[in-house]
Amino acid sequence: MDTSPSDDPDVQDWSGFLCGEHVTLQHPAGTQLHGVLDMRTDDASVVWIQLRDGAGRRLVHRADGYRLRRG
Repeated sequence: MDTSPSDDPDVQDWSGFLCGEHVTLQHPAGTQLHGVLDMRTDDASVVWIQLRDGAGRRLVHRADGYRLRRG
């Protein structure tokens, strides 16, 4: 499995996000996930978000198309 950063310019670099930050993941299809960044892999290719309102925990891969932002 290749976990190196993608050469695809549409894939966002998530390495600047830290555990405990409040974040929003926005998908081009309109889906938004709001919560706290719970964990991140060392290569920042995968994040786990503890969703707001007790909605559980979600794993998202960088290549899934989501854009990650603070807030």
